[in-house]
Amino acid sequence: MSLLHRALAIVLLLSSTWCYAADTREVERWLQLMHSAAHTLNYTGTFVYQQGKQLTAMRLVHAVDEENGERARLVSQDAIGREVIHSRDRVLCILPDVRSVMVEKGRQESEFPPEFPVDVEELMDTYVFSLEKQENVVGRLAQRLYIRPKDNYRYGHRLWIDTKTGLLLQKKMYDEHKQLIERFMFTELQFQEHIDDEQLEPSITSKEYKWIETEDNPYPEESKGGWTVLNLPAGFYEDVARHHRLPNSKSYIDHLVYTDGLSTVSVFIEPLTIKSKKLKGVSRLGAVNAYGRVTERYHILAVGEVPQVTLKMINNSVYYEE
Repeated sequence: MSLLHRALAIVLLLSSTWCYAADTREVERWLQLMHSAAHTLNYTGTFVYQQGKQLTAMRLVHAVDEENGERARLVSQDAIGREVIHSRDRVLCILPDVRSVMVEKGRQESEFPPEFPVDVEELMDTYVFSLEKQENVVGRLAQRLYIRPKDNYRYGHRLWIDTKTGLLLQKKMYDEHKQLIERFMFTELQFQEHIDDEQLEPSITSKEYKWIETEDNPYPEESKGGWTVLNLPAGFYEDVARHHRLPNSKSYIDHLVYTDGLSTVSVFIEPLTIKSKKLKGVSRLGAVNAYGRVTERYHILAVGEVPQVTLKMINNSVYYEE
């Protein structure tokens, strides 16, 4: 190779490397902006959430202040009117149809708007990130971002991020056949300087409903419980291991969570009882798949917004280490 050809090759290599790094930084900038907006803005709005053919409209109130931290209230806009209220130290799930309130202690992140990781480098082996054209959503200019999986063990995502505030305005999820399976989109949105406390209060009182508190006992560091998964798709790793009692039951359930940094799979392991009627095989609701199997003593269920092949691989390799 001549000196000139070598020089050109080096220039091209440096140019492609610089463009790749610049694109990565730009993607991370948008994701960081979106992450910050989800936790720092005061706003109210209505969004639609579609899973398959099922469509749900919900009202969202989100507030942040120094005294109370981050709070949010989700209210279903159907006849039942279920509510989810997030505060600094607990989550309330209000179920008017069964006149019950599920209480989970400890700060849990809201699912709306959905969140995404901001460290793109950690996901480059399993996903491709690309910035696309800008479009209008709910009357606001949004930057479109596409996250494409490199294999069939995870789903693809397309995001529309508000160019002024960074808030996620719309999200679409695609299965391994590139078919739309889930959609989230604001249909009305207002940013506010202040959110009144009344807008974040539940619509019921403690006297009207039965309150059920869930118990959550993470495994001690020195004894994780013995359950593990021997065969994981590339990029997946164990994120959480819990052992807790089921509501209104003496039975305990083991809960393992595996993630690739974007997609998540939950594995539930429950002792069999005489009256057990558990899922065997596959089930699907929109983007959420489930796969269950029964051993001599346990029912093992894997659930997640991932293809069925992912759940089968993980579930079929659940193993108890003595």
